[in-house]
Amino acid sequence: MYLKKLTQNGLITIDYDTNGALQTLKGRVYRLNLKDQILSLIDEKQKSFSIQLSSIRHIH
Repeated sequence: MYLKKLTQNGLITIDYDTNGALQTLKGRVYRLNLKDQILSLIDEKQKSFSIQLSSIRHIH
């Protein structure tokens, strides 16, 4: 149920760890790969990012 809500077209903000530092990213989910545990986002400038699900700390 939670993963399905992530794939809706709204903007979300994700706090995640990368190399021991907390990063924040705001964007729209365009792909959710459950096999490889990767969430792919596109930000407002149309730049794409891939985040491991295990590194996500908080989703707003």
